[in-house]
Amino acid sequence: MDDIEQHADLKTYLRRLRWALAALPERDRDEVVEETRLHVLERVESGRPLEQVLAALGPAPAYAQSFLDEMEISGVLASQRSGAMLRVVARRAQRSLVAAAALAVVLLLAASAALTLSVAVFEIGDPVHTGLWVSQDQTFIGVIDDPSSARELLGGWIFVLAAVNALLAWWLGRLVLLRAIRAIARAD
Repeated sequence: MDDIEQHADLKTYLRRLRWALAALPERDRDEVVEETRLHVLERVESGRPLEQVLAALGPAPAYAQSFLDEMEISGVLASQRSGAMLRVVARRAQRSLVAAAALAVVLLLAASAALTLSVAVFEIGDPVHTGLWVSQDQTFIGVIDDPSSARELLGGWIFVLAAVNALLAWWLGRLVLLRAIRAIARAD
């Protein structure tokens, strides 16, 4: 076993793993490196060649990324901060269908809230031309050139609608993000 522990390939792998885990606190980083070392030595003692064991782990940065992902998800689930959850889902959107779908839903909710809030702001400056409009062939929210061509439905209630829509978008967005992160954690 001493020969294996002194083996340059193992030392190099563990050094690269330590570098790749630099984002972790030193105690956690040391623990992961030591567990990996013991795992490799156990496999080698059971008769597998060192090169095969290291190849099964994959490149050190990729192996480290699984630990970094796990720590990040654990931290986000513990804090449940909206911004942190959004960042985690956005980073994983390219490699996870759940994350991509959650990101799309959150962006649609944000666009909806932004639209109603912007219409409410326009309502302050030009209440005659701004609102929720209904004509014979269309219904839309926004600014109209000729207010006599349609009927405005909300009036001052546009402010209530904007506030409710923004709160609902925030709440639903948090719920979608939290469920997506939990699904990603189960999948990893």
